Amino acid sequence: MITKGAECKDETSAEEVAFYTVRTLSRTIPPAVPGITFLSGGQPEETASQNLNAINKLAFPKHPWNMSFSYGRALQTSVLNAW
Repeated sequence: MITKGAECKDETSAEEVAFYTVRTLSRTIPPAVPGITFLSGGQPEETASQNLNAINKLAFPKHPWNMSFSYGRALQTSVLNAW
């Protein structure tokens, strides 16, 4: 996902992340690729899930791939903290 840099002070919305992620992928990934699976990339689980949701809802630019996630670490963090 295209997200802000670690030192960036500006907040970004899930819709901005979705737009720039799909735009970048559409410029580099052939439409024949059946799917793209994201890692959380250190994002909190809620943020990563909101970003993926926004990507899948995005109407333009339209994407031909199935988008999914493999957020093992992100989804386990809150559970491990609670434990």
